[in-house]
Amino acid sequence: MALTLYNTATRQKKVFETLKPGPVSFYTCGPTVYAPAHIGNLRTFVTSDWWRRVFKWNGFEVKAVMNVTDVDDKTIKGSEIAGVTLANFTSQYEKIFFVDLERLNIELPSAIPHATEYIPEMIKMIKTLIERGTAYIATDGVYFKIKSFSRYGELAKLSVMKETISRINNDEYSKETAIDFALWKFEPTTVEVAWDAPFGRGRPGWHIECSAMIRAVLGDTIDIHLGGTDLIFPHHENEIAQSESANGATLARFWLHSAFVNVVGAKMSKSLGNIITLKNLAEKNISPLVYRYLLLTVHYRTLLNFTWESLFGANTAYQKLLNQVADLALVEPTTSGTPIPEYLNKFTEVVNDDLNLPVAISVVWRLLDDHSILPADTLATIIEFDKVLGLDLNSATQPLELPPLVKQLLTDREVARQAGDFTHADTLRQQIEANGYIIEDTAHGPKLRKT
Repeated sequence: MALTLYNTATRQKKVFETLKPGPVSFYTCGPTVYAPAHIGNLRTFVTSDWWRRVFKWNGFEVKAVMNVTDVDDKTIKGSEIAGVTLANFTSQYEKIFFVDLERLNIELPSAIPHATEYIPEMIKMIKTLIERGTAYIATDGVYFKIKSFSRYGELAKLSVMKETISRINNDEYSKETAIDFALWKFEPTTVEVAWDAPFGRGRPGWHIECSAMIRAVLGDTIDIHLGGTDLIFPHHENEIAQSESANGATLARFWLHSAFVNVVGAKMSKSLGNIITLKNLAEKNISPLVYRYLLLTVHYRTLLNFTWESLFGANTAYQKLLNQVADLALVEPTTSGTPIPEYLNKFTEVVNDDLNLPVAISVVWRLLDDHSILPADTLATIIEFDKVLGLDLNSATQPLELPPLVKQLLTDREVARQAGDFTHADTLRQQIEANGYIIEDTAHGPKLRKT
């Protein structure tokens, strides 16, 4: 079945084919590590993970790259306020970020370049742009001349002269026009975070970082470039202008963008103070995988209006899914099933339709309600589905590692039940529940799960 993607550049779906034989070259704009990522930020990385899984589901190899922005205005300001070096400041938030990815069951990319590791490549690209006349040196830095790139604004569908000026903050740099953007910012010798360059000591602008890292790690033209919708303009627009001016080649064949996460109707942002992190979810005993489940119930290009009620609803559904998978494993624990072609084909059809995961999860529930299929085959099919969904459903098929006390209470309760002493068995049940486990009696024996 053909894999179709919605390309932001054309505003149309198109069947995917690689540019050349070999792995799919896939770049995701990564985190700026100056604070913990909120769940709106994390939606982009969950979406990226799902796309990479879908490519693999379709038999493609994937060379996935995600950058880490560890030098920009925000990281420098944060390190100065904290009174620590830039490296020490960014490393603490980078660690938090990768713990969050692990908790969300996100597979790590093939390469994770850091901006500070690619300063020479940025300097080389800027030098090329200056030599070609598409960038110029001002008193306080080097700027890209937007008028030199005739296609500027195509990705965001902007009329440059009418709309771009009003949408770019006209900062205090001495650029020629309000719409030009900084490639390099000059810094005095007293500033620690700066590098020597032929055009002057300083540090890179944010946009040039991705362009240089993409070319260095993946090449001039890549198959997939993914990010949040907030990056379409100006970041991705600027990437296209500087990369294609420097390289003389199309930057990306497909542009994929995940939508915002709002909180009760308002955009989630640090500036508004309404951010929610995975730590906030943990405080309410909500697994990060519940948030992943919530995200797959809404198409990745559709805005998600987050509420705690919707998250609690997702928690109920996810726990039900885990319980049903566990029940299937109990019925025939030693039998290996065979995935059902009918359901595999339907699942593939919908995930290949621009990652239509809301319909894909409905296929899962439809399968669970289809009692004409052997439990072992149902389980095998769902475990296959989870190669894309990434909900860690296989964990539900594994026996719980029970504490010794709970094991003994469970054994004593079974003895009491067999002896007909149901009053004592009920007392033991209450003790088991007091230790954090819910017990359910099934035809295949007692089943425990954590509360």
